[in-house]
Amino acid sequence: MNTRIIGIDLAVTARHRAAILDPATGQFLVKELTFTSSDADLDRLLARAQAGVTPAPHLIVILEATSMAWHPVSLYLAAHGATIFRVNGRMTKEMRRVSSPHARSDRLDGQALAQLYTTCRARLVRLQVPSGEELTFQRACREFAQWREVATAITNRLTAYDNWAWQGLTHLVPAAALNWVRTAWYDPWTVVATGPTALSALWQQTAAGAEDDAAWIPAWVARASALTRLFGNPRALDYPGLMATIRRNLVAQAYADQLQQTLYTTVIAPLYQRLYPDCLLTSIYGIGPESAAIYMAFIHSITRFPSVARFRQWTGMVPASDQSGTAQNKGLPLTQAGPNIIKATLYLNANVARQWDPQLAQIYYTQMVGYGKHHTQAVCACASHLANRIYTVLKENRPYELRDLEGKPILAADAHRLIQERLHVPEEVRQRTTKRWRRGRHLMPTQ
Repeated sequence: MNTRIIGIDLAVTARHRAAILDPATGQFLVKELTFTSSDADLDRLLARAQAGVTPAPHLIVILEATSMAWHPVSLYLAAHGATIFRVNGRMTKEMRRVSSPHARSDRLDGQALAQLYTTCRARLVRLQVPSGEELTFQRACREFAQWREVATAITNRLTAYDNWAWQGLTHLVPAAALNWVRTAWYDPWTVVATGPTALSALWQQTAAGAEDDAAWIPAWVARASALTRLFGNPRALDYPGLMATIRRNLVAQAYADQLQQTLYTTVIAPLYQRLYPDCLLTSIYGIGPESAAIYMAFIHSITRFPSVARFRQWTGMVPASDQSGTAQNKGLPLTQAGPNIIKATLYLNANVARQWDPQLAQIYYTQMVGYGKHHTQAVCACASHLANRIYTVLKENRPYELRDLEGKPILAADAHRLIQERLHVPEEVRQRTTKRWRRGRHLMPTQ
């Protein structure tokens, strides 16, 4: 079959630039063709690519994910039978460094994109042009993840305030009482003046404290007393002002949580059920409905990925490699090639899945205990294997089944018990893998 390859360097406000390559000869038929996203200009591009060949050649198009400029161009070309691959800018940059190491221009980028198909076809993932509903679904998932990040950032900020102003409030106060303390009793001078007896009575009058014996309050009051002696002056930290800041943050966090819930129930869930009614991703422990929706919003169809290796590469949750001769570097960072939202969701899901899936728990345990990795590295290793499970469930269209360390089916309760008994990571192991411990290890005097 006759083939023509079109590399397109897209622009948001300027004119796009295309290069047309004949793969049979390796020569460019057109080194630069400028056009816009209008139907007339796209007709002209199509005519130039098909000129001089009978029957009309099959078109292969490689373009970058430049804003949303890729969408109208892809929609038109897909409707005319072209096979389209969308790549990130790093691939273009790598190819241009080989073909034109001392020059950079939009014209050269178009040529580099065209050459990607013949030089590293295995790295390309075919684009399935999404429908309007699928685009709405994807935008909603992005927005959901953005509000999730906002809520997480506020949680981290509040924890930082607690560590600074109370020297670790979360270690003293139970989670149910944390916001009660933050909004009403954050000033240690007020806490000391009120006293543990009155504070216990006030806490137990609240809905959250009705069933609590308030045994934590004396230690909390003792910390407040120690802080008053440490700072000496109530104006040293301006606790009332800090408490007002915390209240504003809690309001913002509640707003972000509410928007997430509203977005999911009114937009994401209905579209997910309509577009992917038979999706079985939630059968994998650690993947809830929100995460399943995020995966499908970006995967679209698993048939785009011919192998699990290609899918793992797309997610970006695989480590880079560096080998030469008999030497090979270990512990390299992740490639991070995939969408950030997919990497973040895989990480969050893997951190839950390792607590229920014995095989993932074994990977986590080996990374932490055997290899001395820290928590984040170990969870990323689990996330890479979780990507395998996602691919298999979608490819084979069957629910996931928990298995023990010997590969035999196991019930969820038994799996959780097995993990707690045989694959629990001791606290001293967690402590020795922290950055602080590893830094101190290098400072130890040698014998």
